[in-house]
Amino acid sequence: MSEEQKEQPQEEQASQTASAQSPFGDELSKLGKQFGQLIKNALESPQLQEVRKEVTTGVQTIVEEINEAMVKARESQTTKNVAQKATQRAEELKSAPVTHNLKAGLLNALRTVNEELSEIVQKMEQSMQQTETAGEEAPEDPES
Repeated sequence: MSEEQKEQPQEEQASQTASAQSPFGDELSKLGKQFGQLIKNALESPQLQEVRKEVTTGVQTIVEEINEAMVKARESQTTKNVAQKATQRAEELKSAPVTHNLKAGLLNALRTVNEELSEIVQKMEQSMQQTETAGEEAPEDPES
């Protein structure tokens, strides 16, 4: 058996032992999976799909109006009116209530996630400090 073959099972055993002994690693792994699922669900949510449709429709409308404006500008001298209309449509899209609601919802969700993560980090740090303190205060004699 080559040295590589001998080392590989030892590395696998070490990683299995480390994961079995590391509840923090397990929890962080779960947290990562949950974040991934959260992002996937958010991206696939009906609300976001509705916003995507509205944005797509709005952009298509803007493109159509710009094309129409370009044709009219070539045919007449009313370029200023068309430019104002296109600008107005763009502003309407930016200030659509759904867009504001989505931004506010995402911001609130991010704040909540950050608060939860902060609490988790604080608890982990406290637990580590308590473990270190308990280890320093533990008597040398294991039978007591």
